Amino acid sequence: MNNQELEQQLLGLDLAQRIRILQLLAQSLTEPSTTQLSQSPNELDLNRDREALLQADRSPQHPLRGIPITIPPDFDEPMPELWDALEQ
Repeated sequence: MNNQELEQQLLGLDLAQRIRILQLLAQSLTEPSTTQLSQSPNELDLNRDREALLQADRSPQHPLRGIPITIPPDFDEPMPELWDALEQ
C-alpha cells in the first residue's frame, strides 16, 4: 500500500477512529506497544480520548502563552503631549 492509498483510507475513517490511530502512533513513539490494534470504535473510551486531547501540550501552537505580561507603572498616566499632537 502506498502513501496515497493509506492517506485516503485514513481520511475515510470517522473522527473517533482517527483519534485512536493518532494516539496509537504517539504511544508507539514514546513507550513499548501494549495496545491492541483490534479495538473497534465502539470499544473506545471517547471521554478519555477527549480529555487527552484537551490536556495535550499546545505550546507549539501558542508560543507566547508562557511569557508573563509586564505592565509599566506609568501605563495609565495622562499624556498631554498626545492630546497636543492630536489638536494639530
